[in-house]
Amino acid sequence: MFPGTLAASVGFSLIYCLKPTTLSTSVLIGYGFVIGLFQIGWAVTQISHLSIIPEIATTHKYTSDLTAIRYTATVCCSIAVYLITLFVLKNGNDVNDIGPGDFYKFKEIALIITLMGLFSSLLFYCGTFSKEERNKEYESIPASESEDSSGLVANEDVTHFLKSSIIYKVSLMYMASRLFTTLTLIYIPLYLDEKGAGSEDTGDGIRRTIASVPLVCFVASFLTSIILKFRIRRCGDKVVYLSGIILALIGSVWIKMGFLFRSGSQLYVIASLIGVSGSATMVSSLCLTAEFVKVNGYGGASVYSTVTFTDKLITGGVVLLVQNLQCTPKDLCPHFYEDVLSYVCAIVTLIGLASLATLHCRSN
Repeated sequence: MFPGTLAASVGFSLIYCLKPTTLSTSVLIGYGFVIGLFQIGWAVTQISHLSIIPEIATTHKYTSDLTAIRYTATVCCSIAVYLITLFVLKNGNDVNDIGPGDFYKFKEIALIITLMGLFSSLLFYCGTFSKEERNKEYESIPASESEDSSGLVANEDVTHFLKSSIIYKVSLMYMASRLFTTLTLIYIPLYLDEKGAGSEDTGDGIRRTIASVPLVCFVASFLTSIILKFRIRRCGDKVVYLSGIILALIGSVWIKMGFLFRSGSQLYVIASLIGVSGSATMVSSLCLTAEFVKVNGYGGASVYSTVTFTDKLITGGVVLLVQNLQCTPKDLCPHFYEDVLSYVCAIVTLIGLASLATLHCRSN
């Protein structure tokens, strides 16, 4: 995990520290190298960190708690980045005018974030139990006593996890959660700008919410991840995932129905629904993945590599497809981003729902 942390730190810092005077092939190659270094390091660190959860958790409750805590920390990091960016940019002369002249501000933001990440990683490496200490503190519990392993146990004749259909169902559930969160994070600000451009009050109307709406999503995700840690036992991961899917569908339909024009407060309700649904589906899908690893005895790194690879491959393809579908000029599609948040996000949630249904039917 340490090489991944080092690669991600160096790559992320260089992305914002390089300032070429001209655009050339060598500059593009350099940016491609540092971006690739960051992405590889980030993927290695993420997979290694996720793989630790099934190793140190002896029961499904421990798995759920660790996953919820991990996601809570992720949301806290997102909020911290948001606040740091807001603080650094507000120190300028003109807050509303952001351009190439703010290069050093974003460089400062990147360095602050990198130092915070390195400090957190140092605490993790110094505070993680060794294998001997962990065995003394935790008592191993058979996988058959898992609380929520129904539908996750592979057939006895399956020798490799890729030969089991369960891994693909769980991967699609995780992919749907990540893709929904990514699409809303990318296109909500663009959607607000789209509506603000067509509004008479472009100065103090909907466009003022571009900064506040993502913060509401993060706060809602943060509160949900804390609540999920203390959920009752009868509320299993599948129920949590289903609840998140329903809330996501409600948010997508709400956007398409156009209530945002009538009341600005309803926009924050939709943002809360998106934040709650993203947190619920993400935590529950990761819990199901960890439980799949535990009850079948597969290697955590291999399983999480497959799950995250599916997520990154499909997410990148969908975002690229959406961008290529955009009209030129943009005036030909005045509701493009609204359609993305309603139709595309709804389709993604339905894919997650279908994967959950097939996984549930298998357990019955």
